[in-house]
Amino acid sequence: MYYLLLLAAALLLAFDFAVNKLYQKIAGTKISAGLLFNSLWGLFTAIIFLAVNGFKCSFTVFSLIMAFLTAVIIMSYNIIGFRILKNGSMALYTLFLMTGGMTVPYIWGLLFLDETFSWLRTIGLLLIIIAIVLPNIDKQRLDVKNLIMCAAVFILNGFSSVVGKIHQTEMVYETVSAMDFVVLAGIMRFLIAGIAYIFVRLTKKEQKSVEFTGKKILLCGMLIVGSAVVGGMSQVFNLISASHLPATVLYPFLTGGSIILSAIAGITFFKERPSKSVIFGIGLCFVGTVMFL
Repeated sequence: MYYLLLLAAALLLAFDFAVNKLYQKIAGTKISAGLLFNSLWGLFTAIIFLAVNGFKCSFTVFSLIMAFLTAVIIMSYNIIGFRILKNGSMALYTLFLMTGGMTVPYIWGLLFLDETFSWLRTIGLLLIIIAIVLPNIDKQRLDVKNLIMCAAVFILNGFSSVVGKIHQTEMVYETVSAMDFVVLAGIMRFLIAGIAYIFVRLTKKEQKSVEFTGKKILLCGMLIVGSAVVGGMSQVFNLISASHLPATVLYPFLTGGSIILSAIAGITFFKERPSKSVIFGIGLCFVGTVMFL
């Protein structure tokens, strides 16, 4: 059952990537556009899942701290990500984001959670990393600044997964349910991103952001709500699975599944024509993901 939930989380995550891509096409890749998206995403997520939960939300000090950390980490790599995207390095950003999201918690699980080492899963992890690297290896020229930002994205996204795993497996301190945690994380994300957005908009550099017409505002609002629904459900399924599956299985499986499904979404909805290296990489990714079953 938890593998099915994880598969559903990967499917929803792939759909969320497509929604985010549409938003960026409309609003641009400025930091202010990303902060606005994240702030409203957090607000809509909190409202939607609070309603689903019967307008009830419990909290504990430990869960509140972990929700705050989750929001800070996600906002940090989003801000850095928009700086990378500003330089046109979308493939590079995705490469470091996805590999960090699975490699860091995989190693964390082996070192600190006493999870069983498996040669088969380790080979599967290496295949997924190769699958991500292959289509991007000849496309980017790294400078020191970009390399530092990409390394930060790698580490931050990895630790966002670790924080979620720690919360779901905590045995000493009292924690809330996965649904309540998503609500708390949404509130924190709304507040942190909202404050950052106001600050950025007050700076001279960001005063020339994209001007939105009524149609663009409506479309962006619909995309943010859609992202909140699918992204929030993906997070709920991920958190539930994290309570029952080891980190060495959970995050590589989620990453591999989302890569495959995102590629399918790109071909289906954006009429993308993958190169031979991309197709080969997707095949490797599929094989690597199956090794975690």
